[in-house]
Amino acid sequence: MLKGFILYKDNKIPFVIDGFRVELFSDNSCLSEFINEYRSKSDFILNGVCLGLSTNRRPITLYVERILADTLYLHCYIIKMSSDSPQPNTIGFESPYLDDVFRYKYIYLDMIKGGVSPDSEPKDMYTIPFKMNNCNYQSVYHIGRDARLGLLEDFNKKGELRISLQNKDIQECNDLSVVINRLSKFITSDSESCFKRITLYNNGINCGWFYSPSVIETATSAHDVTFCNFEVMRFVPKILNNLAIDSGSKIVNSIPLGHIGNIKSLFSPQRFIEQITAFEYLYDKIDPSKAQNTRFPLKSELKEQLEKYPDLLSGHRLSSEDASNEIKEIRRKITHGYEYWYDFCNNREIQRIMTLLDMLIKRMSMNYIGFTDEEINDYCQQTGWL
Repeated sequence: MLKGFILYKDNKIPFVIDGFRVELFSDNSCLSEFINEYRSKSDFILNGVCLGLSTNRRPITLYVERILADTLYLHCYIIKMSSDSPQPNTIGFESPYLDDVFRYKYIYLDMIKGGVSPDSEPKDMYTIPFKMNNCNYQSVYHIGRDARLGLLEDFNKKGELRISLQNKDIQECNDLSVVINRLSKFITSDSESCFKRITLYNNGINCGWFYSPSVIETATSAHDVTFCNFEVMRFVPKILNNLAIDSGSKIVNSIPLGHIGNIKSLFSPQRFIEQITAFEYLYDKIDPSKAQNTRFPLKSELKEQLEKYPDLLSGHRLSSEDASNEIKEIRRKITHGYEYWYDFCNNREIQRIMTLLDMLIKRMSMNYIGFTDEEINDYCQQTGWL
């Protein structure tokens, strides 16, 4: 829980941050004036100071989604190292999920076997350019520690994806965090993918931290075995550039992610409907003329795509006709209230159908990004989606 003051005109409005909700309180009339000014606004930025355990006051920048009465709901916030900290020019993402995707453990072991210590100095492993919001960016994944900092270095740090900032504001940091989080979610197929820490730098020196709901300090991941043979530079650049098309809260042109589940929601009616939504979204992108043709229903779309990837049904007793018909029937039963959560938990056939849909959506997503059939097959083989 953070405490501090919002700087408003010539006044200071006390606040308490709990999660990403800010409670304001003050006996001064400036609070009422502040609420009246901002209550009809959304997506605005506020500045203030936060109070630590010591007397040191650190500048804080709040990116507010909306205000309701005397409560602010945040997209994210930034805390600077000190009032003298320079403007950041680089943002760094630490995530066990990104470490898995970029094969941190395997790179580390290969370096040790080659007689090179990754701890002596940072080493850039991958450089991936991408475009977002009409700006060109360059992301660099590196491992190792900065020997100049000595004991001040974080010994728990593994890899870090650093991106040079263009606009150097909190909205840009938020947009980048959304895109990079979507990247790890898509490649790991895990909706719980998150960051362990997001650090702001000025010429390589830490000058602050970025906080959003996607930052969880206790984050862990266990996908490293999956990416043992993953060809990072063959697949990640195209995927990242596609995801960077949509950096806001809505996905309208990039690949869909809403269907990606977790352990709790993996087999549920809600996620099945999200799978159908993702399929129809992708089909509309791949073949808009058929998707908008009322004489070409969902069943026909499913049958066509399943026949495009015949390997999906090689281990199933169902034909493309049977599978598409069963998917259509499951959707009908859900929308008419005949299927419930416990039906999905105990029905092995429904679970197999949902797994089939996941594999189909993954291939359609890769196709929409622009990968060839050979590349799609290799990607699925390397990431366990066969």
